[in-house]
Amino acid sequence: MTAAGGQSENGRSENMEAVAWQLLEQATERDIKLRLTGSLAVRHHCHTWGSAMSDLGRRPPQDIDLAGYWSQRKAIASLFESQGFRLDPAIAQAQEYGIKRFVYEHPDDGVKVDVFMDELVMAHTISYRDRLELSAPTLPVTDLLLSKLQVHEMTANDLVDMTILFLEHETSDSPQPDVIDCLQVADILRNDWGFWYEAMQNLDRVEHALAGYPHFGDQDRSVAQCAIADLRTALVETPKSARWKLRARFGDRVRYWEEVDEVHRKEPDQI
Repeated sequence: MTAAGGQSENGRSENMEAVAWQLLEQATERDIKLRLTGSLAVRHHCHTWGSAMSDLGRRPPQDIDLAGYWSQRKAIASLFESQGFRLDPAIAQAQEYGIKRFVYEHPDDGVKVDVFMDELVMAHTISYRDRLELSAPTLPVTDLLLSKLQVHEMTANDLVDMTILFLEHETSDSPQPDVIDCLQVADILRNDWGFWYEAMQNLDRVEHALAGYPHFGDQDRSVAQCAIADLRTALVETPKSARWKLRARFGDRVRYWEEVDEVHRKEPDQI
């Protein structure tokens, strides 16, 4: 299906991108709802600054991340088997714990694919219910940003991804696939103090990182800072639920995130 090993890191990245599009095309032909997420999806949405990501220190993608529906798991499994992928044997045990996730690897070149079904369960949980119909071939930009806002231990790669998303996309108070929907993010986080607190900290981190990147001019920084400010305002001003307020009383004295290793019962790659 793909070229064999011995590739450079960039060559492997290009190979993974080709594999991702092939899988998505095959899924469409089979009426399977699969959407690209993770780093490859961020790059797909960043037309102006995407080529600068490596200059900012963003390493090439290490795997392919897809979102799908658990109700289509048999069709998804059939698709990957038809393309020569092998299921990680540990994933069956993980599913016994209620983890709705497939992990596949291709024996010819070692390309790894994670398929998160119904929800992304990491440090915080993001539901994909009714989200896959809104955008193709990737998840909507707002969902891509949420997947970064939920990260507890931010890496340089995460900061680059978030910076580029804010540079490239306008904010809005209405659902659109190619903009950052501030109200959607705020509505999700108004019920979850831990996720809200994590997101607020990560907005501070990306703003700090933005100031230290020498690649952007003042106007570029201003665009991203305005987008960050719009989202921060929505997160602060949106009325919070009783559940949020009750959890807020304990603050960060009580752990407010899930350990990723505990969630997956195995060590995954951070998306």
